[in-house]
Amino acid sequence: MKYDIELTNLAAKQLKKMDGSVKQMLLKGIKRLAERGDTIGKPLGGELAGCRELKFRADGLRLIYTMDNGKIVITILTIAKREDDVVFQMALNELKKEIAAAWSSSR
Repeated sequence: MKYDIELTNLAAKQLKKMDGSVKQMLLKGIKRLAERGDTIGKPLGGELAGCRELKFRADGLRLIYTMDNGKIVITILTIAKREDDVVFQMALNELKKEIAAAWSSSR
């Protein structure tokens, strides 16, 4: 199944700030997500249940994303190093923004 990829504003800014080689690695990972997002990545738990993470071990980066199979869309919430779980807090904040935006647009 092929997925459309969307990035939150935060994820787009983070990707733009990456240097060339890291950006290329991330773009390859994003391409893999578009092709097989439902079979790669690790499911997350707790407050981020329903989200998945794709790890880039060489650079210690995490790409946190959600999937909407109804629309066949993957939304990348954040791209950052794990460092004291900050990446997960950023992802949770972005997820809350996405939920609030969806809720307000449905009213």
